[in-house]
Amino acid sequence: MGTVDISPSKIHILAFPFPAKGHINPMLHLCNRLATKDFRVTLITTTSIFKSAKTKAIGSIKIECIPDDSDEPVEEDLKGFLARLRAAASRGLEELVEKCRKTDPYPPRIVIYDSTMPWVLNLAHRVGVRGASFFTQSCAVCALYYHMDQGTIQLPLDKAVTVKLPSMPALESNDLPDLQYFPDPDSVVTRLLLDQFSNIDKVDFILFNTFEELEDEVATWMAERWPIKTVGPTAPLLFVDKRLQNGNDQQGNYLFETNAEACLKWLDERETCSVVYVSFGSIAGPGEDQIEEVADALLRSNCKFLWVVREEEESKLPKNFKSESSEQGLIINWCPQLEVLAHWAIACFVTHCGWNSTIEALSAGVPMIAAPQWVDQTTNAKFIADVWQTGLRVKLNDKGFVRREEFEYCIREITEGERGKEIRRNAKKWKELAIQAVGEGGSSDRNIEDFATSLLCLP
Repeated sequence: MGTVDISPSKIHILAFPFPAKGHINPMLHLCNRLATKDFRVTLITTTSIFKSAKTKAIGSIKIECIPDDSDEPVEEDLKGFLARLRAAASRGLEELVEKCRKTDPYPPRIVIYDSTMPWVLNLAHRVGVRGASFFTQSCAVCALYYHMDQGTIQLPLDKAVTVKLPSMPALESNDLPDLQYFPDPDSVVTRLLLDQFSNIDKVDFILFNTFEELEDEVATWMAERWPIKTVGPTAPLLFVDKRLQNGNDQQGNYLFETNAEACLKWLDERETCSVVYVSFGSIAGPGEDQIEEVADALLRSNCKFLWVVREEEESKLPKNFKSESSEQGLIINWCPQLEVLAHWAIACFVTHCGWNSTIEALSAGVPMIAAPQWVDQTTNAKFIADVWQTGLRVKLNDKGFVRREEFEYCIREITEGERGKEIRRNAKKWKELAIQAVGEGGSSDRNIEDFATSLLCLP
């Protein structure tokens, strides 16, 4: 591109994640990567999210909040929340850019926004800045959303169908994104997911939190249609990425208050590959009957376990389970998942297969027991078990339920069985490929460099 005279410190980047933890964290990790290259980065959040944040800055990253006039959690009234968010952002983003232009010698040049908020691009262009759409789910899942949006995959889904698409393995109905809770193609959640492609031809940059080697065929298929860049895993590989150790991405550097010490100390006292880590994510949760099956399977497995149960979900645990299992396991409301997955004591991860958890486990080389709940998780589970072969997917009975015997079988198979050895070898392979991708000269590292160079060349 020729010689570039502009210093990164003169380029101001705004980052606007969807205001939910599962979307904020990967955006924050991407911001950290860009901040280590000396770009000026401001993370935009909403007042309702900001109330629970622990800080007004993370390293060199500033945090600005826009009023969203909402005390309601996202899941309580999604349609109303999205309408309020869009209205607030329409006012707030314009005001923030204008304020920066008056007070900052280097006003914003670009806003990186969550792909589920495609309308931000229109706001960005209206105030004279570029827009970069950041996809926080896999290329495979997003390609399926595109096919649904185009009508190649008909909604509501036909339970008997097998879908064969370019660059994809054959997918049964239970391998496709699970929209059974939202079968109407015009439902709020379905539109939120499918509209990610509504103005993709006008986006200045398109970034994906995945890496080329992991999704080679589908990433190539997408790159033939749009100028996508795979820049993941954006989450720091704590155990290898020396370049970030003195930067913003140090351990424990989170937007929200954390208490990592107790669970890490507990893990330090466990033997190598002896602990089953269980977490079903930050939004959806299994029902009380399903939780009871998981609890009993953990007890029957005789493995040590670390189980993250959100505070509002604790009432689903069997009575006295916490006290009765205290010698065998630790139950907590939150844990620093990156550090936990990187810990020598972890043998496998019982996961809901959200994309953050999936790519973090792949990057840490941890075998998975895939217990998907909804939306993209069913597709991620398919790839974990059958494409990347880094885990086992639990089998549902005829009532759509996972019995304790199934959970116990999967735990024993991974921790003791011959198949578990093969899964562990595959997990190690993907860990090494993830490290290579973000390492100096790797595919994601090159893509971030290309993106950075493009920012320096913006008129």
